[in-house]
Amino acid sequence: MQKGWVDWYSVVSNMANPIPLASDVLERLRAASPHLFEAPTFWVSGLEAIEARLAEVRRGERRVLGQSAGGREISAVAYGPFEPQSPTATISSAMASDRPQVFFDPARRTRPVLVLIGSIHGGETEGIALCMNLIHLLETGVDLRGQRQERLLSLLEKVRLVVVPCLNPDGRAAAGVAHLCGATVDELYLVQQGLLADGTPFKGRKIKEVQPIPPGYLRHMGGYYNAAGVNLQHDDFFGPRLAPENDAVRSLFRRELPDAFLTFHAHGGRPAFLTPDAYLSPGCQRKQTEAAGYALSRLGAQGIPFAPPDTIVPPPWSFFFQTWLHHMSGALPLLFEFCHGLSGYAPSSLEETLQTGLLTTEAWVEYCLLFGARPRASELFSAVTPA
Repeated sequence: MQKGWVDWYSVVSNMANPIPLASDVLERLRAASPHLFEAPTFWVSGLEAIEARLAEVRRGERRVLGQSAGGREISAVAYGPFEPQSPTATISSAMASDRPQVFFDPARRTRPVLVLIGSIHGGETEGIALCMNLIHLLETGVDLRGQRQERLLSLLEKVRLVVVPCLNPDGRAAAGVAHLCGATVDELYLVQQGLLADGTPFKGRKIKEVQPIPPGYLRHMGGYYNAAGVNLQHDDFFGPRLAPENDAVRSLFRRELPDAFLTFHAHGGRPAFLTPDAYLSPGCQRKQTEAAGYALSRLGAQGIPFAPPDTIVPPPWSFFFQTWLHHMSGALPLLFEFCHGLSGYAPSSLEETLQTGLLTTEAWVEYCLLFGARPRASELFSAVTPA
């Protein structure tokens, strides 16, 4: 038994019911670390608070995309005119014919379509808080702190922005906490992954060696998963049954055919982009690297520390949620890791975390407007310019 987990093990093993409900574990966590369940008014991350804010949307168009495995609604809010594409072929057929425009024709768009997706993992509330601030900004002209973000707002008004604040409401409910700022690493494991059947923490490579989580495998399942135990980031994307949350996103992407999308995660280190993704064309990988560098330079200019892209490198054979969506739509994917602000690790206040998200979004939108989201060609440097 690792030091620091004796108390949790005792809590679980001494209960009359040997398999505690999530609420039992979360209530003990609340008693031990109440600050994780408290947040300023600008940090909207709970399901009830999200729903209350979305019910107030007037300028945007709210759509219910579907329901989670646990029966919870998944919503999106769109701003800007809808400019549909009219594909005459699948993306595979269009690319094979060297006529990509028969699937996606940029001439049919007057503005880029950009999608933001928050909380693929329920304990990573940073993306939700950012999305809710962006929605409030587009509705009222100020963020949830009452601050004007004039440059960001002017950029957002030049695109069609589709915001999915919380893709994994089941995981969000299971995680319980408002945030993990100031949490210990042990608390992170409990909130995100949960406890194994023997009461020990579920962590390390095991969390990705078992997918989906089978019944009885965990004594307490954390917010990483939906109610069926699926990690949406690593779904069986080409299998016989897609998680309902991902099926909802698939329907959204088939309707919107976005130019680019940004998915929000969080980890214990500094803010970072995971780029480039494997299994993308060299042209797309170049655009990913460019967009990430553009955004990180904006953070650096504001004195916000970040992790350089070459310090966080996923396995070269990784195939993720964003890779799947790219090959379905052609949209340029990008994954951003917020800093949780864990105790003893990279410090970050909730205010700084929100500002990081606002600056990152601003830079990403600006990059897409200035340089285009989709690469002009699949090759690394496009076609040779005539002399």
